[in-house]
Amino acid sequence: MRLSALAAAALAAAGMLLTPSPALRAQGAPAGRAATADSLTIEAIFQRGAYRGASMPGVVWLADGRSYLDLRADPAGGTDIVRIDLVTGDTTELADAATLVAPDGSRLTVEEVALSADESKALLYHNSVRVWRSNTRGRYTVLDVATKRTTPVSTREGLQMFAKLSPDGRQVAFVRDNDLWVADLASGAERRLTSDGSETIINGTTDWVYEEELGLRDAFRWSPDGTRIAFWRFDQSAVPEFPMVDELGLYPEVETLRYPKAGEANSRVQVGVLTLANGAVRWIDVGADTGIYIARMQWVGRDSLSIQRLPRAQNRVDLLMASATTGGTRTIMSDRDSAYVDVEGDAVRWIDGGRRFLWLSDRSGWRQVWLHDRSGTPVRQVTRDGVDVLSIEAVDERAGTVYVTAAAPTPTQRQVYAHALSGRGEPRRITTAPGAHRLSIGPTFRYAVDVHSDADTPPVATLHDFPSMRRVRVLESNAQLASSLASLGLRAPEFFTVPLPNGTRLDAVRILPADFDSTRRYPVLMYVYGGPAAPTVTDQWSGSRYLWHQLLAQKGVVVVSVDNRGAAWRGRDFRKITQFALGSVESQDQIDAARWLARQSWVNGEEIGIWGWSYGGYLSSLTAAKGGDLFDMAIAVAPVTDWRLYDTIYTERFMGLPSANAKGYDESAPQSHVAGLTAKYLIVHGTGDDNVHPQNTMQMAKKLQEAGKPFSMLLYPNLTHSISGGNAQYHLYRSMTEFVLDNLGPVARPVM
Repeated sequence: MRLSALAAAALAAAGMLLTPSPALRAQGAPAGRAATADSLTIEAIFQRGAYRGASMPGVVWLADGRSYLDLRADPAGGTDIVRIDLVTGDTTELADAATLVAPDGSRLTVEEVALSADESKALLYHNSVRVWRSNTRGRYTVLDVATKRTTPVSTREGLQMFAKLSPDGRQVAFVRDNDLWVADLASGAERRLTSDGSETIINGTTDWVYEEELGLRDAFRWSPDGTRIAFWRFDQSAVPEFPMVDELGLYPEVETLRYPKAGEANSRVQVGVLTLANGAVRWIDVGADTGIYIARMQWVGRDSLSIQRLPRAQNRVDLLMASATTGGTRTIMSDRDSAYVDVEGDAVRWIDGGRRFLWLSDRSGWRQVWLHDRSGTPVRQVTRDGVDVLSIEAVDERAGTVYVTAAAPTPTQRQVYAHALSGRGEPRRITTAPGAHRLSIGPTFRYAVDVHSDADTPPVATLHDFPSMRRVRVLESNAQLASSLASLGLRAPEFFTVPLPNGTRLDAVRILPADFDSTRRYPVLMYVYGGPAAPTVTDQWSGSRYLWHQLLAQKGVVVVSVDNRGAAWRGRDFRKITQFALGSVESQDQIDAARWLARQSWVNGEEIGIWGWSYGGYLSSLTAAKGGDLFDMAIAVAPVTDWRLYDTIYTERFMGLPSANAKGYDESAPQSHVAGLTAKYLIVHGTGDDNVHPQNTMQMAKKLQEAGKPFSMLLYPNLTHSISGGNAQYHLYRSMTEFVLDNLGPVARPVM
């Protein structure tokens, strides 16, 4: 149930990675067709794509610090690879579609490109096949940049996963059928490096729960000298199988998924180091506890590996230094928390040639960057308390500066700041426009690309001199979408705060009808996610869902989102207050916010609804059930209805084991509170959801029936957690719109 994807985690050992724009993935689907002032409709948003924005440049810098590669769909089929000069905009063709062909002569539709360190070879990923949530299996071809010669990585049957060029560009390692392989590009010879891969043994990639909750997909790393490969090995034989049923044929087809639910067995994980010269494996001593998680691993020099290890409780992370030669380890640092620790993203950044590292930690009460020496001893806190640091963007070691993105100057903003590694002086704010910034800093620290948006403005990508941030030129203005939006005459979202009875003020945002009249009362639909460290009240563009909320506002329904405690980046105590009791604080905050809204002069307190998806579906269900007649309607899309039904890593991080916290699990389950539900209730699920299983909805339905509670249900056959593809999004949002308007009413009422 992770929200935020890890940025380019697979780049560490493989050089530079390029993924194509969404437009290319969709075979050049048109973006942002012109729309008229009266065309904000479900059909326009979700079926025609009338408000689909332009794709932002996926800038993966080349070594010169001023250019990057891009993938362009060729009209005749296949893909052109071009080099873009960011400063001039000039385009140089690296390889055209006619050059990029498979052995059978068909053109390649390239999806990703990774360059060798010297940029002489390009590893092309193509012909992918979707497995569960993502396109992880496909084929790889190596392009010699100078000669334009292409060489398939493998000519054997079977698809490959997560191929990576060796540091010298002469070999490619990849995963096939849960084993690691290596191909020599000069001879074409392939070698199988591990031999026990099976349905239960996984080498070099990860099991379901590691991918979903720890953000790990590829699970092997080339050594800097290219002589060894460190890899994860998963034994998932003890993990229970979960059946996924396809009901659309004459007889249902069943596919099983190894899915560890809270309290059940996880995979046993090992770390091995393969020596390519002789195929020998040295197993790393990660401790006697077989219930641990190995969350991160990277090479630090030619022989050393740094490994992040968590106990099953996830209340501590140990940073281990391991010898690839002997397999011995030592714990150089442990970061503890009475709630949980978080290893998402770039938690450790090695600098000074591996002599020091930067570490993200909540230990001060705020998520901050700390400097440590190689022995693990803290040197100093680099960033300042008072705001949470979300990620490290870059480290300029020569200038002694670290650049970070923080939830600052308010928790609704995402701005980039520069801090001295010495800890001296005040931080410098690098980005200035209000809203959210995603800054990509070039390797020479001469240029940076800023993708900026706010709640009412779609993303714009701009090249800047760095660190002055003087604008050089706009790379993508999103002008067509901006023009289409301007024609709608929408009212910009308004940020405000909601006071709780205890004096805490929660961040909130409202979307009002364009002709809002403060002397009239409006029905209110609350939109909630509310999960740990997952805010919705942020000043950034949120695409089609935002436009749907605007559509509801045009029909007379005010849409309000409130970030309950636990959700917003407002310090460690605010985020972790929900520990061992998910849903309790969050639902009470949403109930208190609804009560406050009901007292406002512009709100019809008798017509308040709530809706959410995933964790938001869970929280909308729990809040409506505990809030009684305060809520007139509720929609839950793909909700968890009992945390015992969700996976180990996410659930136990916040709730502990069911055996140790049975009361907490009972109290947190919407299934336990159906007796209090008076709202008109719509529950929605995709029957192919391998993340939040449809059994959550089925069990909730059973409880509702037993309690004599009327409800509505929508099922989407074989669709996953996103309920997307074909006509699904259009059908879903049209159905939800009708449910909202039928049960809240589209007409604003005069103040009585």
